[in-house]
Amino acid sequence: MRLRHCLPVAAFVAVFLAVPFGVSASPATPDGIRYLSLINRAHDSVERLEVAAPGSGEFRELALGERVRGGGDSSTVELRGNQCHYDVRFTFRTGQRMVYENVDVCRLQALRVQPPPRDKLDLRQATTP
Repeated sequence: MRLRHCLPVAAFVAVFLAVPFGVSASPATPDGIRYLSLINRAHDSVERLEVAAPGSGEFRELALGERVRGGGDSSTVELRGNQCHYDVRFTFRTGQRMVYENVDVCRLQALRVQPPPRDKLDLRQATTP
């Protein structure tokens, strides 16, 4: 008898855990605008944010407003266009840059900036997946 009562709960837990966390569609407005939240988990402030078509290297700056302080500060940016994939480049207060390649902004509503890898701290351009 006890097993029968556990099955509905077990089925609910299995379905609940199968749903991915932190991933949800970010629908574009009719004029092709998407909004992406930027959460800075790095130690330094992000002072500049740029995007480019994947692999193109032709970055354009996005309006970031004020700098996004490290340690969990966040900001929302506006992306114009119908494409879903971008290379996203962050410039920190220290001048160090980091690129996240092929970010799918149609699938994500928030992008968490992680601290740059320690083995690349001396480089001006650190690439992180």
